[in-house]
Amino acid sequence: MLGRNPWTERDQLMRDVCFIADVAVLPRWLRVSQALDYVAGVHPRFDRAKAESFLARTTIKRDSKVKQLSKGMVAQLHLALVMAIDAKLLVLDEPTLGLDILFRKQFYDSLLNDYFDRNRTIVVTTHQVEELQHVLTDLMFMDRGRIVLACSMDELEARYGELTVNPGQVAAARALKPMYEREVLGRSVMLFDRVDRRQLAALGEVRTPSIADLFVAVVGNHAGETQGVAV
Repeated sequence: MLGRNPWTERDQLMRDVCFIADVAVLPRWLRVSQALDYVAGVHPRFDRAKAESFLARTTIKRDSKVKQLSKGMVAQLHLALVMAIDAKLLVLDEPTLGLDILFRKQFYDSLLNDYFDRNRTIVVTTHQVEELQHVLTDLMFMDRGRIVLACSMDELEARYGELTVNPGQVAAARALKPMYEREVLGRSVMLFDRVDRRQLAALGEVRTPSIADLFVAVVGNHAGETQGVAV
């Protein structure tokens, strides 16, 4: 990780890594000011002034205890703490789980505008893929602990096509062997892998599939293959 062995160089590695878990890890009795004190005391690359600047944009009070904060405020506090650390890698595990749409948008806007500088790497694991599609550079799907797809977003757009089939063209579309098919408002929608878009366009409306639809197609096919293998 970052050119270091995490078993033998943990101390040096952790100077360059930040993490936000999918559940609140801050003690509920801790005050916001104490959280700032703690991180300042344990992480050599923490910039307290920057953290204070991030918090100034919120309604979080320094003397509030974690248990007095809403879930959205706790997420904002977590983000303020990690964004004030000069780290090369930030790992977010379901960072907006349980937050409303407004807080989720604010969270990612702050992350991209105030933290990401193209020299850092941000890894996000999430089931809420739609809210991230427009900012991703790379994508990975995992099913039961196994990687079933890994590609760049440029590759995704070039490789996959979703076709809403014109009436009367369903048989011709199926002859091109779609990897997934579903019905939407009485029309067949098919997802293809490495089929020429000009060929698809002759059969209906073509677009780049959403990450959610691609996930269903890839993981669904993978599950079918797994079920057909005797172990």
